[in-house]
Amino acid sequence: MEPTAQAQLGPLGLTGFIVVTIIATGIDAGVFPEKLAHSVLPVVGFFVGGLAQLLAGLFQAQRGDTWHATVFGGFGLFWCAKAVLIQWVLPATDPALRGDVNGLFALPWVFVVFVLWLACFRIHLALLLTFTCVLVVFIGMTCFGFTGIVGWNRIAGWAGLCAAAGATYLLAGQVLASTWGRPVLPMGRFLAPEDHPES
Repeated sequence: MEPTAQAQLGPLGLTGFIVVTIIATGIDAGVFPEKLAHSVLPVVGFFVGGLAQLLAGLFQAQRGDTWHATVFGGFGLFWCAKAVLIQWVLPATDPALRGDVNGLFALPWVFVVFVLWLACFRIHLALLLTFTCVLVVFIGMTCFGFTGIVGWNRIAGWAGLCAAAGATYLLAGQVLASTWGRPVLPMGRFLAPEDHPES
């Protein structure tokens, strides 16, 4: 298939989301050693999870795609801030307050992700399932921050890995559709593409 005049940056945003989510929530789930968080997450979070998604969000905004612009732009800013938080803020914070700082940082995102999750009911099932996992991640992060109960961190971690798997499916669907010139993977669309205001 010949490349179009203007490539889509949605797959780039998904790539950033997948990479940083696998690393971050893999650590939370206990799959990867926690000691890697401070050496890997600031760099990957800022450049891959942050800048890559932010660029994708700005591109989607130019296309008039409000939902994807909000998701990628918002998550891009989240990871830029999270990288700064891990690298500089938390090490300088009283250890007794670090949990509350993490909880407060994650709390507003529960409401943002909830609104985005509601919008998924008008897009397709694959996105809805993925964002259900994302919503669980932020609830788990918030509860773990304020309570310190490790179980919440494990829930957030495994939900995040499920979200990364869902995002990988979405990425495959977009890339394959671009190269094959037609939809390849079923998404369980709730609205026909031409009927959806964000298509």
